[in-house]
Amino acid sequence: MRIFLKKLHKWLSIPVGLIITIVCLTGAILVFQDEILELSNPSHYFIKETKGNSIPLDELIPMVNAQLDSNSVASVQISHDPERTYRMTLAEGFRITAFVNQYTGEVTGMYKFRESPFFTIMSLHRWLMDGSRTWGKYTVGISTLIFVFILITGLIVWMPRRWNRSRFKIQLKKGKKRLFYDMHNVLGAYACLVLLICALTGMVWSFDWYRNGIFKLFGAEIKQEQGHGGGGRGGKKKEKEELNIANWQDILNTLKTSNPDYEYVRVQDGSAAVHLKSSVTSRATDQYKFDKRTGEITQTTLFKDQEGTTKIWAWVYSLHVGNYWGIWSKIFTCIFSLIGASLPLTGYYMFFVRRKKEQTVKKRKEEKSAL
Repeated sequence: MRIFLKKLHKWLSIPVGLIITIVCLTGAILVFQDEILELSNPSHYFIKETKGNSIPLDELIPMVNAQLDSNSVASVQISHDPERTYRMTLAEGFRITAFVNQYTGEVTGMYKFRESPFFTIMSLHRWLMDGSRTWGKYTVGISTLIFVFILITGLIVWMPRRWNRSRFKIQLKKGKKRLFYDMHNVLGAYACLVLLICALTGMVWSFDWYRNGIFKLFGAEIKQEQGHGGGGRGGKKKEKEELNIANWQDILNTLKTSNPDYEYVRVQDGSAAVHLKSSVTSRATDQYKFDKRTGEITQTTLFKDQEGTTKIWAWVYSLHVGNYWGIWSKIFTCIFSLIGASLPLTGYYMFFVRRKKEQTVKKRKEEKSAL
């Protein structure tokens, strides 16, 4: 059985190895996307000097709109940290954000996701830069599915019959062949669990049948028009409505008072969301609806009471990007993703070394038999 699994592991790995390397490497980079953006553009995210009180939203948003070129604010995200800028999502365009100094009204920077290097990395990670999002999406999905079997078979083959310390160590002084062997086997065993989590959650974006199966497994109702996490394409285009921002500041003040441990509050026309510091996932938000004219909160839906699909999407995303245990889970996910990217390369090395050795032995036997 172990011999069969070893061969299965090898022949599954050879055709998809390079794709796995690309997906794992790009995934490792995307884990720290927010941190990289903050380090490279600190003026977008942080205010050097806080002056007095922040400008009320009903005054601030018109100031921002006046600085925008044929665009307008659709929503605003306010951090608990007074030294962080307000992040305002714009109505036109895909994921365009304006960073605003809430004390002066100045737009300190813009972020257009489609023009960012991270969009290129993400499209490589998810679709192999296939603009149609068809063959690239399914190639990544199938490769990820095969990767699950590669990890499981690799772990079973690695498991020693007798446990000893040498199985968990990388031998540095026993030559290059042993070094690559240990880098593949030992590091693969350490990273296996995290890589399995990333692979199993990643397939939710690739296959409808897999996503629906996950929803059914956890007892969530599957809707006919189920989104894929982050807004779908198609459908009728809604007419642009003029925002009523008169009560946004009152809503913000109410939610900040009722949720003193908030991480951020997001307000948009008629609704708001609150993410708490104690939230179980990075995308767990309590949802509020309010009357646009009076500013009265008409409906409150805590994260624990939301639809099953919403909670599953929140958990899937957090587990996939490693954002479930603060900075530590991100570090682990990034390191193990880099290991995942290296496994096909060390595997290819071992395969070609053994193949070369077998060919050499075969050639010697043929030479001996010819004498």
